[in-house]
Amino acid sequence: MDTLKNRTVEELQELQDNAEEIERLALESREVQELQLEREMALAANRSLAEQNLKFQVPLETGRTDLSNKYEELQKLAERCKEQKAKLEKFSAALHPQTLLDLLQVESQKIEEESEQSSTRLRQRHKS
Repeated sequence: MDTLKNRTVEELQELQDNAEEIERLALESREVQELQLEREMALAANRSLAEQNLKFQVPLETGRTDLSNKYEELQKLAERCKEQKAKLEKFSAALHPQTLLDLLQVESQKIEEESEQSSTRLRQRHKS
């Protein structure tokens, strides 16, 4: 506010009652001019950033939708894998060597029992 330094007390008192002149002087001051320039530059920079962000909005939304779909697909696949794993474990347990041996021994005993029963029946028929 260099313009005020050069004024007399009377001029400053007159200026005190003139709001329009105070506003004009303030708007013409170097400090206000610099602030206005900074404000305009900041607005221009913000506008530029906003325009750049808008360019990314559609690809971002598309990517977000794709990611959501892939996540759902992944969850379905994970559930299917769990089911397949459970089936595999069930079949693996059935194919375990000890389990197979036990099953063969049970079947062998059944066959021996059936064979003995058949032999017994045949003997009884021959005796009759």
